[in-house]
Amino acid sequence: MRRPLALVALALLLSLAQAAQAQQDGGTPETSAAQAQDAGTAAPVAAPQAVSPAAPLAGTGVIDPEELRRRILEDVRKELQKVRDETAWVQQDSDARAQDGEVLEAIKQRVNFFQPHGYLRMRGEFFNNMDLGRGADKTGHTLFPTPFIGQGGNHSQSDINMRFRFDPTLSISDDLSIHATADILDNVLLGSDPSNDPYLDPFTPLPILSNTRASSAVNIKRVWGRVNTQVGEFTFGRMPYHWGLGILHNDGNGLDQDFGDTYDRLAFTPRDWRGHRLTLMFDILDKGAGTTGEHGELGRSVDLDTLDDGYRLGLQISKVDSPEDMKRKLAANEWVVNYGLVVDYRTQAWDTPVMTAVPDKSVLGGFAQLRADVTRRAAKLYQPDVFFSVKRKKFSFDIEIASTIGSVASRSPSDLAFTFDPNSNQPLTFLQFGGALQTSVALLPFDAFLLGLEAGAASGDKGVYGMGARPWRSGSGGAQGPTVGGANFNSTGFGDLDGPHFDFSNPQHTHGHVNNFQFNRAFNIDMILWRNLITTVTSAYYIKPSLRYRPTGRKLGGGDDSGFELTVAMIYSQAFYAENTPSSVSTPLGLEANVGITYDTADKFHTGLSYGILLPLAGLKNSGDAPGSVVNVHDAGVAHAVRFMVAIPF
Repeated sequence: MRRPLALVALALLLSLAQAAQAQQDGGTPETSAAQAQDAGTAAPVAAPQAVSPAAPLAGTGVIDPEELRRRILEDVRKELQKVRDETAWVQQDSDARAQDGEVLEAIKQRVNFFQPHGYLRMRGEFFNNMDLGRGADKTGHTLFPTPFIGQGGNHSQSDINMRFRFDPTLSISDDLSIHATADILDNVLLGSDPSNDPYLDPFTPLPILSNTRASSAVNIKRVWGRVNTQVGEFTFGRMPYHWGLGILHNDGNGLDQDFGDTYDRLAFTPRDWRGHRLTLMFDILDKGAGTTGEHGELGRSVDLDTLDDGYRLGLQISKVDSPEDMKRKLAANEWVVNYGLVVDYRTQAWDTPVMTAVPDKSVLGGFAQLRADVTRRAAKLYQPDVFFSVKRKKFSFDIEIASTIGSVASRSPSDLAFTFDPNSNQPLTFLQFGGALQTSVALLPFDAFLLGLEAGAASGDKGVYGMGARPWRSGSGGAQGPTVGGANFNSTGFGDLDGPHFDFSNPQHTHGHVNNFQFNRAFNIDMILWRNLITTVTSAYYIKPSLRYRPTGRKLGGGDDSGFELTVAMIYSQAFYAENTPSSVSTPLGLEANVGITYDTADKFHTGLSYGILLPLAGLKNSGDAPGSVVNVHDAGVAHAVRFMVAIPF
């Protein structure tokens, strides 16, 4: 109502000014306005309803003040009535809109909005000489699983796998939604599980006559819910988690990824404060032994003891623009600055590492059997991780630095094992650091040429053999550890590819720490060395310059993200400590070249072909059975890999 009244007041003032000016000049307001316009000046703004000028007194030419006052009041009453009529109409319209909103909300509550997302992927791989021809280490392990049928020059392997990832969202309302992730035929090899009939005899099936598959695979990986309230967002269930570049927490949702983090979580995110978001996370990592009753009469699994549970408490503080805001800022050539910190605290007091099969876990005898396989862990781990990103239309820079710091009071597999081997009660400490950066700059019209540089490092573990990516392997060291499955579990020795990063040598435990940081296995940087041979970045650093060329340009540069793209990358890798490498005597690991071509259509169909070649350096050779040995010494040969992929994301 304030705006119409202001207009009325303005109209009255203008009319009075015109009347006064006319009285002074001996003319009417209309003639004064016309004269002003003829003189080249702006005429007064027309009012919604001008006040009618009073007639001059007879024979004097002077306006009667009372008549002017009466007419002004009459015009004011007319304008006020118009304002009341307009206000009443606006109020009726507002009420109608409110009723429509209530009806719409009721409809939303009754109708579920289903949003399907995901992708269908088929991926083929060809490998040649992936064991580098260096032979096995003293434990019998090779760098990569090798062919076993052919003789001599058979060093090639090939396969095709597929996956249908289904990521639906069921929106109950604007504030309630349910999410899920299901992998159907998850990385199943094409040609696996043939349904074979005994065509020749009961013992000799012929797979080449098979015309069907024996089974299918459906893996329900994640299901979680989201509730949006007045105070913030609440999420619960089994859900993915991704942070920063993904070296510590990586959801693995990319088209060419095989791993991904999934947590059983309760989380709360209050309302954003000046663009900053705070999230509190509580994750249940392990529940230990449980029971469903003697014959399943409980109808669910019940945790037997809370002391063997493992938990994670996480605090995340971040400022991260939404994809829409980021795209808008970049299109306007504005700086986009994002950053954040996540701190994890993981704890577990006790552990039940050997789950003895006790049919009836509801009697004291069953509990006694479980108690024999319990050990005290007193594990406390802290994992701070900081992320920083700055982008502009033609430039990007992202960096993430993470660490794992903490201790475990005992690595013993059970209290019973500790009774027979006091050395197995060895405490362990963790002091690990890792980081990665990615930067790029766009050149040429439409940003068609992208020059990139990536680098990363994961701390090593001085004084112990092996890379540390497969700590579950028994080494060739002379110090004997606990017996697992009837076999001794030993420390690593000279020339071992991998194994545990601690020793069993004596009660003093001269190497009672694990300091090699491991990148998340979903974080892929190459095709051969880190992805397939070592299986994760650890105990080393890498430098990766790259070139990408898209003839049609990129959308942010005014081009088109569909069409062909050519990529070329070189990756140099080197360990921090020579004893961690497969050679045990040299730190340079290898130089790998990856080239590829992809094609994308406007409706998101994607296909690509890539080739990788690894030139191994001294750190990957087989140095023999001992330092200075001439027995079983082998140089490492060149490895090749080819990968093709077709995918339909949606």
